[in-house]
Amino acid sequence: MGLLTAVSRVLGFVRDSLIAAAYGTSITAQAFIVAFRIPNLLRDLAGEGAANSAFVPVFSRTRALEGEESWAALAQAVWCQVLVGFVIVSVIGILSAPGLVCVVAPGFRSDPALMALTVRLTRILFPFIGIIGITTFFMGLLNSVHHFTLPSLGPVFLNICMILGMYLWRQDALGLAWGVIAGGFVQIAVQWPALRRAGVKLRLRFRSHPGVDQIRRLLIPRVIGTGVYQLSLLVDTIFASFQALVGPGGIAALYFANRFLQLPMALFGISMAQAALPTMARQAADEDLPAVRKTCALALRSSLLIAVPSSLGLIFLGHPIIRTLLERNAFTPQATATTVWTLQWYAVGLASMCAVKVLANTLYAFHDTWTPMRSAAIALIANVLLNSILVWPMRLAGLALATSLSSTVNSVQLYRAVCRRIGRFDEGLRSWMIRVIVASIGMGGLAWGIWMIGFRMINPAHLLEVAALLLLAVLSGVTSFLGLAILLKVEEAHQLAGFMKDRFRILISGADDFPG
Repeated sequence: MGLLTAVSRVLGFVRDSLIAAAYGTSITAQAFIVAFRIPNLLRDLAGEGAANSAFVPVFSRTRALEGEESWAALAQAVWCQVLVGFVIVSVIGILSAPGLVCVVAPGFRSDPALMALTVRLTRILFPFIGIIGITTFFMGLLNSVHHFTLPSLGPVFLNICMILGMYLWRQDALGLAWGVIAGGFVQIAVQWPALRRAGVKLRLRFRSHPGVDQIRRLLIPRVIGTGVYQLSLLVDTIFASFQALVGPGGIAALYFANRFLQLPMALFGISMAQAALPTMARQAADEDLPAVRKTCALALRSSLLIAVPSSLGLIFLGHPIIRTLLERNAFTPQATATTVWTLQWYAVGLASMCAVKVLANTLYAFHDTWTPMRSAAIALIANVLLNSILVWPMRLAGLALATSLSSTVNSVQLYRAVCRRIGRFDEGLRSWMIRVIVASIGMGGLAWGIWMIGFRMINPAHLLEVAALLLLAVLSGVTSFLGLAILLKVEEAHQLAGFMKDRFRILISGADDFPG
């Protein structure tokens, strides 16, 4: 999952770099970002949120306790309801596009041209919620049988379709919009054969199954519980739509900053939580609390081992990264400065955002829906209040800091709830975190020093020289982090280094099989 997610995110960076070069933080960029955010929000709330936190535990439990035949029958029963539900939502969204845009970006009403383009793109993009809803239903089925490869491959095709669409039809970002729709259908197509091999034959037949009621009862609170981050982004978008508050191009700068934050969060926060959920759901069904504690601790430490140094890396190297990857053509130095400042304050909350994914899924494994929902609601209220306070002195960066602080509130509440549910699972975590933070600071300082010294020795106008220097700084930082973490006796870093060493040795020797 991590590898394919990395491929997807690299393609996503290529896509965003092309979008930045073509549209910068212009009206077209802002219109597309808002139009795409509306179905994306609903996708994360009712699509991926449901697949990861409602579908997977019920499907996993049904398969473990009732067998494959009951599991396949439940899949058929849910399939027709998912299909009809998302079709209805898509139609409603297309018809109500003007009202939705006014809610998500109220500041756009002062610019009729911007408003009209956003509504047009929203109507093209809104069916994506239905398409991706089906995709995430398939993902939930495959994850419940521990099949993670094809579901993780889908976003790769989405990014490819968006890139092709932009090249074929650049005007008003219409090619991008139609590329999103095409990519959604491709994601459905690549998962279908795996479902057939797993024994699922979906037809347009309405059937009943007790598991449907379980999913329905779990869905609403789990959607709210898993959607606090996306709802926070929605709140940020509403504030950023007012140019008088945050300056010109605020929504586009917020989007690009968040995209850089998404790479480590998707690679290790979301992927680790998603991969651990079926295992914890099975362990919870068996009432094996020691096993749940072990799985939760492993997933949390593994996520934080990458999230903490990634956070420091984005803070230290945020400017050279964005300058190298985005600053060209329509993406000006001013846009770079605004995006970097926003990214750095987003990065403050990266570890909390990753922890939330793991901790919430631990509670979902026990079918505890209300605790994450209450925690998410409190964090969302905190985000709105903090936005209202911080946007005045810090402008756009204040919105990012508010998201980071509200994520921290959410993670602390979920951590306490998990401890109450399964007992203490974090023995030595505080000492472990201190060592990881020390290693991360050393990594960030070394990477920043290499960049500053090297930048004086190259020609800043030569992109290849700048990119090579940035790559050297990043690789030096990663290597130094692993070295420092091993010296500080961070066990997971030692295991990761050993894993990488084994894979490299096997690659060089040409062996066919990996060790277990």
